[in-house]
Amino acid sequence: MDHITPDERSPLDHPGAPRRVRATAGAQEPHGLPTLIAPDVEPEALLRSTLDALSAHIAVLDEAGTIVAVNQAWRAFAHASGYTDENHGVGMNYLAVCEAAAAVSRDAARTAKALKDIMAGHRSEFRMEYPCRSPQGPRWFQLRVTRPDQTQTCRIVIAHEDITEVKRTQEELARLSGRLMHLQDEERRAIARELHDTTAQNLLAITLNATRLHKGLREAGDPTRGVLAETLELAEQSLQEVRTLSYLLHPPLLDDIGLSAALSWLARGFSERSGIQVDIGIENSGEPLPRPTATALYRVAQEALSNVHRHSGSKRARLALYRTEDMVQLDIVDSGTGLRNPQKAGDEVRHIGVGISGMRLRLEQLGGQLDIRSGPSGTHVSARVPLAPLEEDQSSRDAAPSAG
Repeated sequence: MDHITPDERSPLDHPGAPRRVRATAGAQEPHGLPTLIAPDVEPEALLRSTLDALSAHIAVLDEAGTIVAVNQAWRAFAHASGYTDENHGVGMNYLAVCEAAAAVSRDAARTAKALKDIMAGHRSEFRMEYPCRSPQGPRWFQLRVTRPDQTQTCRIVIAHEDITEVKRTQEELARLSGRLMHLQDEERRAIARELHDTTAQNLLAITLNATRLHKGLREAGDPTRGVLAETLELAEQSLQEVRTLSYLLHPPLLDDIGLSAALSWLARGFSERSGIQVDIGIENSGEPLPRPTATALYRVAQEALSNVHRHSGSKRARLALYRTEDMVQLDIVDSGTGLRNPQKAGDEVRHIGVGISGMRLRLEQLGGQLDIRSGPSGTHVSARVPLAPLEEDQSSRDAAPSAG
């Protein structure tokens, strides 16, 4: 086929495309759609100026995946990236480029598959975010592939939009959120220590003094002894509540012994307070986990058990901790009626509460993920955190489909 550029033809001039019909006021296109172009406007010039006005890098493909036109943003990015082809990719088969890179890039493989599905008419569009290296440094793009259904000839539009600033803003927000969570953890740890070392000790002293007074006032009247007995009971109750609050804020077991012991204590205490039986299964706990990982998983267990109590109606739950060489996983499963009013995307529950949303963000910052599945037969919360640092697959990123 002949190589073309937008300065020479519009996509409608590609061989095999239907001939243009001069539009008149009130006229309709041959395929029955009303015209959207004034009679004194040249369609080719309008199309070219419209495409060139867009900031996204646009390429138009034919039914075989060959690029038949690109806009000014595409050409400018190609030139800045050192792409020397004077046609800026026009005449190149975009699908073939993606298929060639599929072996080293999951993004290219996804794009190739989606493009073939769109060409076959099995889907109408595809969206994907991907990283890319550019003359300005690492950048992020959103790829959108669409197939307009208003034309008689198959045309596929590829749009690469620079979303680097959006991604940077998201990353900064995530960093600030992570910092806030870290400060909250430190504050909880400090409050828990103060409650345990000071408030609880003072209440213990009050309890001991009240006990001695109660024993020493054997000759006192019944009203006096009754008031003292009530005071002793309230002091013991307050002492127990302060200790429980201290452990819930930050159990010392988490720092002193590790996550396994802290989860066992959490499950037993939860069962006593809620009446819900919690079965515990801990396998291959191994060496102590890093503090951020242990804290994140403990908070997930806290929130998940709290949701069991508030929402599911289950009388039994299971908490399990697994560990392999490179990953640790925490599962909390119940047999209740599922979470109320969940917002779903597929089978995954996207919204449960602020606590779960925070835990999802906390795990993502550790390179992990939180999966929640809920239905009439119960809810399954699964948290996974890698133990080895994540390494970027630079070869995969370099091979990602890029504009130009």
